Amino acid sequence: MSWATAIADMRLKLSDNPNDKLRAYKRVFGQIDGTNTVFKTFEFRRITDFTLGAVPLGIYKNQVRLNTSDIASDDVTTGYFTLAAAPSGSDVIEATYYVQFFYDAELDGFLRLASNWLGLGNDYTNIAEGLRPAALQYACGEAYQKLAMRFAEHLSETYRLEDAPDANRFKLVDEYKRMGEDCRKEGENLRNQFYTRQGQSLQPLFGVNAGRVRNVEPSR
Repeated sequence: MSWATAIADMRLKLSDNPNDKLRAYKRVFGQIDGTNTVFKTFEFRRITDFTLGAVPLGIYKNQVRLNTSDIASDDVTTGYFTLAAAPSGSDVIEATYYVQFFYDAELDGFLRLASNWLGLGNDYTNIAEGLRPAALQYACGEAYQKLAMRFAEHLSETYRLEDAPDANRFKLVDEYKRMGEDCRKEGENLRNQFYTRQGQSLQPLFGVNAGRVRNVEPSR
């Protein structure tokens, strides 16, 4: 049976469905000086459009939610949004929104890597049901490694030198790396368990030396 739910299964395992990652009342980047109107959320790939968001999603000024008409524009890809009026220096600007870390095309790529790792080629939809848990673990390992690199780069780009994040923020990068390594190890264990039964390896053997057999002429 074709593995038609592979991407959905991976999203479930990564907790990366549209309503899984809520960021509530989070501070945003931007000068609050009575003249600036352009701000930015920290997370990349925000899926909440502040010009369309429904309660409780949206921009909050001093813990009061702004109307969508108070937001001049929003770019969910970059995270930048523009307010219709500049907040004063004493105001506090926060945002509540959902993010999603991976596009379907990226998950497709991770699953292809997992399929090739299993020696089955690019078409992961043909992976046998018993091997799918191993493929998912390996694919998730690739995803977490990509996330670690992305967060490290994003932290470097988002903060200026004078307001660089403290070392604790980079612990998240290390945690994603560890999660990636753990997923790959678990994938290997699941693969080996699939190919092993009662101590007898069922995994195809490659490069086996068959030895030499001496030809014996039949007796006359």
